Amino acid sequence: MVYLHTGYMITPLGEGIAANLKAVQEGKTCLCMHSNVHGETLVEPVMASLLDEERYKIEGFTLFESLCIHAINGAKASTTLNLQDEHCIFILSSTKGDIWESMATSAKRISSWFGNPNQPIVVSTACTSGVSAQVAAWRLLDNTRYTTAVIVGCDVQSEFIVSGFQSFHALSNAKCAPFDKERDGLNAGEAAVCMILSTQPSPEGWTLQGGSIHNDANHISGPSRTAEGSLRCLNDALELIPVDDLAVVSVHGTGTVYNDEMESIALHRAGLDTIPVTALKGNYGHTMGAAGLLETLLTLYALEQGIILPTKGYHQQGTTWPVAVSTQIRHTNRTSFIKLLSGFGGVNAAVVWTKQKTWHSVAEITLTPPTDLTAIYRQKVNAYPKFFKMDLMSKLGFLGVECLLEKVREIEPGFTFDTEHTALIVASRSASLKNDRDYWNTIQDKQNYFPSPSLFVYTLPNIVAGEIAIRHHLMGETSCYVLPDEQALEPILNSFMSTTKAHQLLIAWVECETDEKYNAHIRLLIKK
Repeated sequence: MVYLHTGYMITPLGEGIAANLKAVQEGKTCLCMHSNVHGETLVEPVMASLLDEERYKIEGFTLFESLCIHAINGAKASTTLNLQDEHCIFILSSTKGDIWESMATSAKRISSWFGNPNQPIVVSTACTSGVSAQVAAWRLLDNTRYTTAVIVGCDVQSEFIVSGFQSFHALSNAKCAPFDKERDGLNAGEAAVCMILSTQPSPEGWTLQGGSIHNDANHISGPSRTAEGSLRCLNDALELIPVDDLAVVSVHGTGTVYNDEMESIALHRAGLDTIPVTALKGNYGHTMGAAGLLETLLTLYALEQGIILPTKGYHQQGTTWPVAVSTQIRHTNRTSFIKLLSGFGGVNAAVVWTKQKTWHSVAEITLTPPTDLTAIYRQKVNAYPKFFKMDLMSKLGFLGVECLLEKVREIEPGFTFDTEHTALIVASRSASLKNDRDYWNTIQDKQNYFPSPSLFVYTLPNIVAGEIAIRHHLMGETSCYVLPDEQALEPILNSFMSTTKAHQLLIAWVECETDEKYNAHIRLLIKK
């Protein structure tokens, strides 16, 4: 499993994820007309969102390298992961880097600043670089010696890059309008974004489920008119996440006529017409190698707040197939999404992120001597005659769950077990030893030899789980463990909770040595 540990971003709208998330929610943008870019006079003014060079330049480093270092430093401040460890790999995501310097050289200078001993990896696949870098990190962490990946994405605008977009007539002098009927091109943007991933579980619970990269094999500078590459990426993503769990698709949404049209076709062909879509180019412009990371992190942390970010610049549907895009903040309780990008060279890429639900303790109870079990039965059940045939261990587990339910319903009125998705774990130290002795005594008189099946069945340690499951119609997983003490159950629970499909977890430690010496500790955990 690959977990997100932290992230950081530097954009014209602010530093850090919280500041940028707030700015997007408020509909802010820094897009405006510029006649020069970092001291380079342009032949034609350009609508762009640019960073302040003087604020971020580090002596001895280019602006591109400086921005990457600042972004990594911002992320590093909120993690305890060791970036100097030999099992940590640095990955640079960029479309053009420094133009006159090898991106491999820049990447090494950046990673060396942080004392990392490994040769960094550069992912440069046009506009998909930020998503392709996530795919690369996921594969490296899943299949190699690396346990941590530092991904940093950045591009700095220049006359060189602006002229290239102008040569394709891809730039708009207006603020870009993703999927809008009047859209006529993209805007240039700048950002530096860092994402730190690890195989070590993170309290935040966000996991990179996987991703894929496909070429549409159509044209080096034009998207497929049938969205072949993008569709294949979406289909791969839907193998990782059910549509019903999907909150949003964060798309490329450049505001160009052909790219937005292609994405609408891909969404339609993948059956995602009704799934909310968000595009952030109207806030930031096209940040190139940073876009995949920037838009992933903002979408992820928005879902953390239960919201889907608006698409600035959109007004009227302008693609052949309708796209579920909105200029308003929308609310959701889903915590999985797809990040989709496409770029020159026919490349398309997508990743799937989901927030692992965590277990929360609802209530617990303990039964110890002297406890009048018959009185508890009369008070809380009183209509289950089979109770009187149970052994002491089963009675403790059976009544312990009844007492627990009463306590849970004081906290959550009307609570009932999810019968299909409640897992039951029972554990003890002595297991069925008391019952074994009792049964053994009944077969010692060979003159009156008549083994009792009703006694024998309770010599199985898991029967207490069966009694609880039958009473509450629990059809999920049941497991029984024999352990030296209750503390020894914890590592089993930790491994169990990360793999089970259950939404509710009923845990019963039921230790019964004699009729006078017993202990039942019953707990309920709920995943949310």
